[in-house]
Amino acid sequence: MSWVKWDDCLLPYDSGGLNIGSLRGKNLTLLGKWFWRAKTEPNSFWVTIIKSIYGANGLLPPTGLNGPKGQKFTRLFHLEEEPNIRVRDRVTWIDRDAIFTENWRRTPSGRTLDDLNSLKALLNAYVKQDKTMDSWVCNLAGNGLFTTKKLATIIDDKLICTGSSSNEEFMKNHLLPIKVSIFIWRVLRRRIPVRTELDKRGIDLDSVRCPLCDDDVETIDHTLFFCRHAMEIWDRVYKWWGLGTVSNLRINEAFRGKCNRSLSSLWSSIWQSIEWTCAYLIWNNRNQKVFSNSSWNGPTGLMEIQLKSFEWISCRIRNRKMDWLGWISDPWSCFV
Repeated sequence: MSWVKWDDCLLPYDSGGLNIGSLRGKNLTLLGKWFWRAKTEPNSFWVTIIKSIYGANGLLPPTGLNGPKGQKFTRLFHLEEEPNIRVRDRVTWIDRDAIFTENWRRTPSGRTLDDLNSLKALLNAYVKQDKTMDSWVCNLAGNGLFTTKKLATIIDDKLICTGSSSNEEFMKNHLLPIKVSIFIWRVLRRRIPVRTELDKRGIDLDSVRCPLCDDDVETIDHTLFFCRHAMEIWDRVYKWWGLGTVSNLRINEAFRGKCNRSLSSLWSSIWQSIEWTCAYLIWNNRNQKVFSNSSWNGPTGLMEIQLKSFEWISCRIRNRKMDWLGWISDPWSCFV
C-alpha cells in the first residue's frame, strides 16, 4: 500500500520532500557532467574517440565566439553575406572593447534588429583577457566550478518542483538517524498505518480501537500521545528532564522542539531529538504489541528512550562529550 505519493518523496527538503530526486534528473545531470568535461578537457583520450566516431565536434553544439551566428541567431544568419563566417571573425577588439563589423544583405529591422541587439549585448558582456587562453566557467554555483549536485537541483526544480502543492520544509534532525526523521515526516502528513487510517483506505479490520488500551479508536494522536501507555512514557520523559507533568500534547507542537525553558540552538535540537525518539519508540512498541504480542512498561520504555537517545546523540554531536550517568540523572548537565 502506498502511503505517500512518490513525487512528494522526490521533492527536495525545502519543498517538503525527502530529497531523493528524479531518475531522469540524475541521468540528465550525468550527461551534463560529460558535456562539461568534453568542453574543459578537449584533449582527453575519450574525447578524441568520440570525435573520431561522431565528427570533429563530437555531436556537441558549438558555443561562444567560435560558433556560427546561425546556431542561435537564425534571422541574422540569413542576412549575412558570408553564411559560414563565425562570430569571432566579425569582432575586432580595441582596448578590450568589442567592435562588431556588419555585412548584411539588407539593414536589420523588427525582430532581426532585436537579435542583433542581443548579439551585441553578449559581446559587450564578454571580456577578452590579454595573453591568456580562453577557458570555460560554470556559473551555476556562483564560484565558476561545475558541480553535479547543483545541476541536479536545478534540473529537478524544473522537472518535479513546478506545480508542487507542498510548501512545508522537511524537518531533518541531524542528531538522529534519518529513519526517525522520515517517521516524523510521515506522522506530520498523517501517513502511518494506525487503524483509523487503514479503515479509511478500505482495509477490513476486526476493530479500529487502540490495540494497547482499548479505550478509544486508534488515531495517530491517540497512539502517540493520548493512549494511557503512551501518556505514561511521556510523563516519565518530562519528569526525567525536570519539566513537570505533560499535558495537552499535540503533534504539530510536540515535534517542533517546544519547551518551557529558553533554549539555545543546541539544546533545542537535543530536546527535539528526545521528543522524536520518544514517539518513534512508542510506535515501535505499538507494533510489537500488535504483531508479536509483547510490549514494555513505563520504566522499561523510559530506559530504552534514554539508551537510544544517548547512543544517537552522542555519536553525532560535535565538540561535546556526553556523560552517561549525567544523561540519565540530569540531562541538562550531562556534558563534560
